[in-house]
Amino acid sequence: MTPARVDLGEVAVGELTPASPSGETAFTLAKSYLANPRRPVLGRVFEDSEAPSFHGKPLPPFFQNLLPEGALRKIVEGALGAVPNRDYAMLLRLGGDLPGAVRVAADSFGEGPADAASPFGPYRFALTGVQAKLALSDDQNRLTVPFAGEEGAWIAKFGSPSYTELVRNEHAMLTWAERSGLVVPEHRIVRGTSIEHLPEEFDGDQDVLLVRRYDRVAGRVGAKARIHQEDFAQVFDVPPAWKYAPEILELDWVHHAAIGGVVHGLCGADDFLEYLKRVAFSVLCGNADAHLKNWALFYPDGLHARLTPLYDVVATVAYPSIQRNLALRLLPADAPTVDPGPDLASVTFDDLLAVASFTEGGGTLEVVPRSAPAGEDEVADALEAFVAHARATWKAMAPEVPDLVRRAVDAHLANAKL
Repeated sequence: MTPARVDLGEVAVGELTPASPSGETAFTLAKSYLANPRRPVLGRVFEDSEAPSFHGKPLPPFFQNLLPEGALRKIVEGALGAVPNRDYAMLLRLGGDLPGAVRVAADSFGEGPADAASPFGPYRFALTGVQAKLALSDDQNRLTVPFAGEEGAWIAKFGSPSYTELVRNEHAMLTWAERSGLVVPEHRIVRGTSIEHLPEEFDGDQDVLLVRRYDRVAGRVGAKARIHQEDFAQVFDVPPAWKYAPEILELDWVHHAAIGGVVHGLCGADDFLEYLKRVAFSVLCGNADAHLKNWALFYPDGLHARLTPLYDVVATVAYPSIQRNLALRLLPADAPTVDPGPDLASVTFDDLLAVASFTEGGGTLEVVPRSAPAGEDEVADALEAFVAHARATWKAMAPEVPDLVRRAVDAHLANAKL
């Protein structure tokens, strides 16, 4: 396979070079990009390192984290067929519509985003996460799979036979979060049959959750302006398989306090307090799946990071097969361990305040909070007020929630220390 260029919006940022079908792929930043004092941010790992080149097998972690996972990955792999360097080939095929503002393309041998006539069909986009998803456009109030050259403004998330009421579960949690004062994307439920050109791999006879993409905004006719983003697996430069950091001894420096340190240092006190409230909300709603890829930064002006709207939040306590621990530790462990984060019901206000006041650095980033954003008392008051409001909000909206989810969250809240 030939090298591929990497662009960020209209700015050339570097080149990907595959070494061999089974070897590492190298990413080299362009000299023109490095020399630009006002360059848009591609990723924190590139900003915080002096190295011009980055390597990974089969891809550097930043690019691995742009690819689909789970159900969607299986669909895309089936459409791609048997090819060498599967991840690299997938990145090229999806490179015209990746998360954020990244574009990857190779001019030689027809490698690049597939056209409408290819066997790749409608899968010309990349959405991360294990749930089956589609990118949709809503031109003239019609929901449809975008044609070649178009981009979707919505993410359509489909249910799973393994998790009953998953779509309505996530819709309820997003609604609860929004009514509690957190920042969430626009969202609603539609019937699958309302989506035009729905691929045969997707069952239209079910409810589908629509979530508006915050990395796509109205732009020129037939296209969407792109806002760049990176999830925290990219921020911490780890592959997607390591998103549950407590399972990896080498990632003892990755925890909620470290994420909070980055948010505080890059995004400011307001976003940091929003982050703490979201950690509290994960505890309250019984969400054991807030892993590294479910936290992210975005760059509305291309240069300055902000915490993205809340996404991928589910009351996992409704599913007995899923553990009831936070996906990540709150603080670094006293010794290297593969133990999971704390039990959701055991988390206290003092635990959250410990995250707020954490001052030690570590890992690949040195951006950490030196103090709570407005003093410990003010943070404690804000968190206590948020939790009280969220609990009251749940009581008011619980009748709207599917019975399975309502019963599970009610039982969880009865035991939770927050």
